[in-house]
Amino acid sequence: MILGLPLIFFPSSLLIQGGLVVDGLGGEGRIASIRVKNRVIVEVGNLTPLLQESVIDATGMVVSPGFIDAHSHAAGGILKEPSALSQLTQGITTAVVGQDGGWDQPLEKEAAEIGAVKPSLNFAFFSGHGGIRRQVMGSDYKRAARDEEIDRMSGLVDADMKWGAVGMSSGLEYDPGYYSTTSELMRLAKAIAPYKGVYISHVRDEADSAFTAFSELVEIGKSSRVTSQISHIKLGSSSVWNRADDALKMIDKCNIYADVYPYLYWQSTIAALVPSRDWEDRKIWEKGLADVGGPHNVRLTKYTPDRSWEGYNLEELGKKLGRDPISIIQEILRKTTDGEASQSVVVTAMQESDLVKFIRHPRVMFCSDGSIGGSHPRGAGSFPRVLGRYVREMKVLSLGEAIRKMTSLPATVFGLKGRGVLRPQAIADICIFNANTITDRATPDAPKTLSVGVRDVMVNGEWVLRDGQVTTATPGQMVKRGK
Repeated sequence: MILGLPLIFFPSSLLIQGGLVVDGLGGEGRIASIRVKNRVIVEVGNLTPLLQESVIDATGMVVSPGFIDAHSHAAGGILKEPSALSQLTQGITTAVVGQDGGWDQPLEKEAAEIGAVKPSLNFAFFSGHGGIRRQVMGSDYKRAARDEEIDRMSGLVDADMKWGAVGMSSGLEYDPGYYSTTSELMRLAKAIAPYKGVYISHVRDEADSAFTAFSELVEIGKSSRVTSQISHIKLGSSSVWNRADDALKMIDKCNIYADVYPYLYWQSTIAALVPSRDWEDRKIWEKGLADVGGPHNVRLTKYTPDRSWEGYNLEELGKKLGRDPISIIQEILRKTTDGEASQSVVVTAMQESDLVKFIRHPRVMFCSDGSIGGSHPRGAGSFPRVLGRYVREMKVLSLGEAIRKMTSLPATVFGLKGRGVLRPQAIADICIFNANTITDRATPDAPKTLSVGVRDVMVNGEWVLRDGQVTTATPGQMVKRGK
């Protein structure tokens, strides 16, 4: 009953009927129907269609909450492609952006720019330490920040939190975050504590010194009394391979979280191969290449000074140019550190045995770490890959648990109220997919190839994908923590 009248007089509601409803809380699901009205779920159960009610037949399909990408770079391409097809065909309805310390302007302005293009999916935002540090310190960032500079940074973080940021991110393998001290990060994390924000970090090292880097994140969280999360957790060099159990013991003992993408190769700048900034020292590159199995495991995916280099791994490029891989790395860095040119690499450096343990762990959620139209297949395939390879084929996770880690877990940790679950009064972000066919198709050679198996996607009660095709609806919202 609504205002004393039976629902039968309100034909604007919609019924999703007959699917396997997996509600996002970890259970295996049940055959049920879902009624949606005014952008929210109003009923879940054994429901009969009302007069003039729209009915969507989901027989043989899984009906789940829309997926929340816990670490996304979709903000970078949404202004050019507001339909975000590579995200929708994964079932993603909310992208959590502002990662790795990235920040160009106050989030109120950033969100307004994204909102103005009327995106198809929702965005939630982290305030970015690295960009804020550059804003305050300018080009003089290769040092410890002074007290007054940290105070100014804290003010910018606080303004973002007041607006509705879910927390603060850092990218400590990258300039300018690389030069920050632990005490600086502790003080800035304290700025998010009154808002119950999350400190999320691309830690200082994901290879030999990964455990030292994880420990720093724990120390920052404890000192600041905030929830901490390891971005795209990985063990990316031979010296730490097969130590996933040690990392997960730390996660459990210290009550922190992590996110992970389901691939054995990472993407970043070529500088991330080593923790040092003494790039002219050949020895660091000898070790860096050996740690990831050799130059054939480093593929140059972007190099704006010479696009003809793109697509080759360093071994192939060395043969093509008649040069050794280290001299090529050093030239790439010399030509791309001025802020004008850019480069990126995809590096195969992880073990599947470690990845499987991360995927299985209950405090590890899922992410793409991908952008719209990016050069790593994770941007178009992460969530279907989890459901196809690691749930259906390898049975690493149950379907219900995988969906929990894609939905209610990130919604709870990030404070995204009313999202990530299928229950009355929840916001109607919904994904309908075929559990038997869902899979990723993107590869390093064809990273933009769309996934298959997701049939329909609803965002805020409106269909943005129907029968695998984008609609004209643009209901995406800028989601704030706790609202």
